[in-house]
Amino acid sequence: MHAASRLLAGALLLAGPVAFAQASATAINVPATARIYKPITLANDTGLSFGDIFASATAGTVTLAPASTRTATGGATLAATGTANAAQFTVGGKRNASYAITFSSPVVLSGSGADMAVSAFTPSLGSGLLDATGAQIFTVGATLAVGANQLDGDYAGTFSVTVTYN
Repeated sequence: MHAASRLLAGALLLAGPVAFAQASATAINVPATARIYKPITLANDTGLSFGDIFASATAGTVTLAPASTRTATGGATLAATGTANAAQFTVGGKRNASYAITFSSPVVLSGSGADMAVSAFTPSLGSGLLDATGAQIFTVGATLAVGANQLDGDYAGTFSVTVTYN
């Protein structure tokens, strides 16, 4: 070893431990939070009924509004008998929370004749807002396509409604 190298090695031994910059830091009392939402619920209070309808040799439609009023076009004629009503739902969940409404498709009513399509589901509100108690009621109308010479009889089907927090 050269004299200069020995001198440097000796100086380093005599200098003692080398001080390094701090390599870590700790933060204490860091806030942590959580918001718990009550699960959203949906209950079907009343089913969708287009009421009694007369068919003809021409196809037509029956539109049922969310307010349970109905109109007919084409060869469909509304009968004065039978009860027509929009479907009604009750939503429950977190107070003052907003939610979206979606519908299944396609939906058909089956019976003694050809299936009839149900479309254009229309809720009484575009998207919902639960009240201060965490509840809201809404209704749903739709449009039924009645075929030309649709056979008489009872027709039934089902559809799904989904509500999701926004």
